[in-house]
Amino acid sequence: MTTEAETELLAELTAVVSDLHSAGMDDGEAMFLLGSGADRLCTIRDTQSWAGFKSTLTDADIIALLQQIDAEGNSSVHAEKGRHAYALQALALSLASTNAQQDTTKAGAALLDQVIEAALKNYRTQAKPS
Repeated sequence: MTTEAETELLAELTAVVSDLHSAGMDDGEAMFLLGSGADRLCTIRDTQSWAGFKSTLTDADIIALLQQIDAEGNSSVHAEKGRHAYALQALALSLASTNAQQDTTKAGAALLDQVIEAALKNYRTQAKPS
């Protein structure tokens, strides 16, 4: 990842983490969608955590997932499913920052990953159908 690309990623990551901490984590529907999206991905790789899921990915896997999330996110925006698009954006930013080099980007990604792990845990304990 180029320095310029990582700087842009950091700006987006900062905005989403800030929004999550100011209001997004209080939005039950958004957190449900974030947790269910993370669960869906973790289930594909048979992993128990978001960190475990990310650790199984190759660079090619990340690129393919980002393309899929981009397409699904664009569809959500067109269908006026803002919270779904928001959850997808958070997952995509986490994936995109997997190979970050800058300490500030890594720190922002770690904060986002904590929110995703919490949403995943809550989804699995409170909402996931048995």
